[in-house]
Amino acid sequence: MARKKNPNPTAETLREIEASGDQVVEWASEHAALILGVLAGILVLAGGIGIYVQAGENARDEAANALAIATSQYRRAMGADPIGGPIPEPANPALGSATRTEYVERFEQVAIDHDATTAGALAWLEAGELQRELGQLDASAESFQNARSSAPGTAIDALGSVRLGLLSEERGEVAAAAAFYAAAAGITEFPLRSEALADAARCWVSAGQADQALAALQRLEAEFPDQTISPPIASLLAELRARPE
Repeated sequence: MARKKNPNPTAETLREIEASGDQVVEWASEHAALILGVLAGILVLAGGIGIYVQAGENARDEAANALAIATSQYRRAMGADPIGGPIPEPANPALGSATRTEYVERFEQVAIDHDATTAGALAWLEAGELQRELGQLDASAESFQNARSSAPGTAIDALGSVRLGLLSEERGEVAAAAAFYAAAAGITEFPLRSEALADAARCWVSAGQADQALAALQRLEAEFPDQTISPPIASLLAELRARPE
């Protein structure tokens, strides 16, 4: 008679997390896009006002205006409301690709012309996202790195790290992804630090770095005691703690 195998709770938990990896990545991406949208929306409104009230008064106004104009024109070119809301995919794929390619250059130019400004850093994020949609992953990663370098220690820096984490996961580079998520979690201005820590732990588990994963989850528990931890992550924390020394 075949010997009955004892179930391995940790393995089951890891399989559950791995099976839901796509949903987790999508969820993280949606949240990052939400924050970016809020920041960009504020700049669009500020820039729109600045065009009529304070145009050219200082470098930050000029940068905000330039980003607002580029963003509005891109949205209009894609058939979207120039102020906000979802951006539809054009019925003609060639038009969508050509428009993204054109506005990658526009956003890059805004970033270069207005270096060391918040709007310039956001322009790098916009360029990087369009490059990702075009499948230009190396160029996208470079743009996200430029965004981080342009606004170190800010929420934009953290967003750049999250975007790089997502790119790394797409490439199967889970250890690198974990490091990027951890970097985002280390920026106090970033409102999704707890989610970034959970993503870092998830990726470290996938990379076989259980000690790093446990440290991230313990930090999540200690720094965000009022935060509800998702059942898969809570289960993973319990199983990692139960590992034999």
